[in-house]
Amino acid sequence: MFKSLQLPKAFWVSIIICHTFCLLAFFVLVTETFDPLASNYVLNNHAVTKLTSIRLAILMFGLLSISFTLKYSFTYAKYVTVALTAWAIAMYVDDHLVLYNMVEYPEGGVIALVQSLRPIFIISLIWMLFELTFSPHLTD
Repeated sequence: MFKSLQLPKAFWVSIIICHTFCLLAFFVLVTETFDPLASNYVLNNHAVTKLTSIRLAILMFGLLSISFTLKYSFTYAKYVTVALTAWAIAMYVDDHLVLYNMVEYPEGGVIALVQSLRPIFIISLIWMLFELTFSPHLTD
């Protein structure tokens, strides 16, 4: 399906990193939410679980939209990537500036790993955005 696309390998590595992060976050959400032994984890709180679920659904929809629009139009793929990147950066800043005192995630475990990988996810989105915006060989 994507054989005709002439995108650099760094773009495909970035999109794989983004999808891997999304799958890891989904795995953490499912395993930590339904773990009855994890009573001290904040993800057992209904509000935090709902917030994380909504964010993850938007993230999955955005990544799948990028993958499908790449086949048909680089312009629309660029617009979806711009929107998803801006949203991910705003979400990251919001978590650290506004929700920092309200939502506390556990210090150890897989949740801390996902939280520490968020900047890598955002850097991958920014790299995808640069590749779609500034590559001279991309035309619709």
